[in-house]
Amino acid sequence: MALTDYKAAFDNSYQEIFQKTLVAKDIMNFRLEPMLTYGGSVTRVAMDLSNVLVRTTVRGSASTIDSITDTAESLTINLEKEVAFHISDGEVTQTGPLKAMQFAGKELARKLAIDLDGRCFGEVVNASYSFDSGDLTTGTSSGTAITLNSTTVPQMTTRLGAKLRNKNKQDVMTNMALVVDSYAASDISQFIISKNIDLAGAVFKNGYVGDVSTAQMYISENLTSTSVLSLATNVTANDTITYNGVTWTAKAVPAVAGEFDIGADADATRVILANAFNGSATGQNSATGYFEVSAANRLLLDGVVATDSPSANTLTIVRTGGGRVVVSETLTDATDTWSSNYLNCYYGKKGAIDLVVQDTKEVDVRPTADRRGNNVFSSYLAGVKTFADGAKKFLNVKIAVV
Repeated sequence: MALTDYKAAFDNSYQEIFQKTLVAKDIMNFRLEPMLTYGGSVTRVAMDLSNVLVRTTVRGSASTIDSITDTAESLTINLEKEVAFHISDGEVTQTGPLKAMQFAGKELARKLAIDLDGRCFGEVVNASYSFDSGDLTTGTSSGTAITLNSTTVPQMTTRLGAKLRNKNKQDVMTNMALVVDSYAASDISQFIISKNIDLAGAVFKNGYVGDVSTAQMYISENLTSTSVLSLATNVTANDTITYNGVTWTAKAVPAVAGEFDIGADADATRVILANAFNGSATGQNSATGYFEVSAANRLLLDGVVATDSPSANTLTIVRTGGGRVVVSETLTDATDTWSSNYLNCYYGKKGAIDLVVQDTKEVDVRPTADRRGNNVFSSYLAGVKTFADGAKKFLNVKIAVV
């Protein structure tokens, strides 16, 4: 098979699946792409009219002149990602005409699209306003994520728009989107009568599954999760903390993969755990720190950022683009537990978050010098940004993982 035939088959398969998998394509705003033909950033100036008031006028008296301000914000092109693999001549021959190329093209396009999707929807945490269980019956968020059921789903879907409109003091209810994962979409479909939600067909139309209340609902498995571990009392030997299938075990003297040291107090232990989750070089493979987990387990922690809060006695773990995670623990003190575990879902106007895809490289196929076959490269160069005015146009909807 000619190399040109291989590349054509790969390119067609790659582009089709990349565009189909990229849910963010329908939600993000691409307005800045024409402004960025080269260079590393684009600056956008936004006016702030909040200080301009409607005032009573007095005939013959001077008017009160209010000031307007503007703020310059920049979107930086800092996401340069690629996938690369080797395919041998024998693999091409044995898998039959085009099959190896089509399969590789689809799977790698999906990987790149999932990565970009996750980074786009990671911006949801930058929303000016959140929506949680407190908003279901009041006008104030409580900090507790929503557990979806027959009562909360109708409350949530009808009150989302009310909060967003109230906070913006204007109509922002056109061209709306709700982005959740498959389980949440299933619950919404189950508890809202007569809604025709096409979960299976979502993959063929950038995740779109149907209309719910004032919004078009999309499915993405690449949303950002937040998990909060309350740890006010120090751990004891053999206590365990499990996150997304990765278990950390407390030891007086850690020595093997997945073990961490019991610090002088709970504050010190949480710092060690934060380093362990983040894969930090600080204390790695040390009897006074932690021992790194296997490569397979580290992949399960991809996208994780753990932050210790000494004042709250908590360890907050945010995983960008990883979707929902399962957590558990076996801690000696029963009051120490995972106090919160939820998805950060998007509800708001389409285009509230800006995305610039500056370059999606054509598939690059290079013959290898030391073995028969080819190395294949695919990549994207992009930037994503939530500008201050855009942050007011969507909500961070916190849906509990149960």
